[in-house]
Amino acid sequence: MSGSPEPLRVWHTVVPPEWSDYNGHMSEGWYGVAFGDASDALLAHLGFGPAYRDAHGTFYTAETRIRFLREVHEGATISTDTWLLGADEKRLHVLHDLLAGDPPEPAATQESMMLHVAHGAAGTPRVAPMAEPVHSMALELAAVHASLPLPDYVGLGVRTLR
Repeated sequence: MSGSPEPLRVWHTVVPPEWSDYNGHMSEGWYGVAFGDASDALLAHLGFGPAYRDAHGTFYTAETRIRFLREVHEGATISTDTWLLGADEKRLHVLHDLLAGDPPEPAATQESMMLHVAHGAAGTPRVAPMAEPVHSMALELAAVHASLPLPDYVGLGVRTLR
C-alpha cells in the first residue's frame, strides 16, 4: 500500500437511466447504492472477498450520513474519492466524495461507520474483530489518511431547525 495521503479512487460508473427521478436527476436512493458500491470497492482493496467472508465474517454499515451538494444527471460519469478516517479491530470510519463533471467536482458526500460482524454459534450476528489481511490493511490505510485534515462536516449529524 502506498504511503501517499491521497484518497483511494477505486470505484466509478456511468449513471444509468433508471437512476433518474421525475426531476430529471439522480434520485436520492441511488446515491446510497453508489456509496454502497464504493464501500464494497474499499473493502475489496483491503483484502475482503468471498473467502474472507466465509472464514471470518463480513461488514455491516451501522450509521451513515449523506450530504447532497449538486444534481447529477443520467449519463454522467461518477466516481468516488474515498478516505479511511479511522480503523480499529472492529470498526471502519469511511468518507466518500461522489465526484461528477469535467473536471470532477463533489456532488455528494457520505460518511459511514462500518462494523465487522461474525456469526456466533447460534448463527446470530455479533460484532467481532477483523482478521488478516483486512485488519492490518485497514490500520495502514487509516494511518496514511490520518495526516489529512478532516473536513468541517465530519462527525456532524443532520441540522436541526432550532
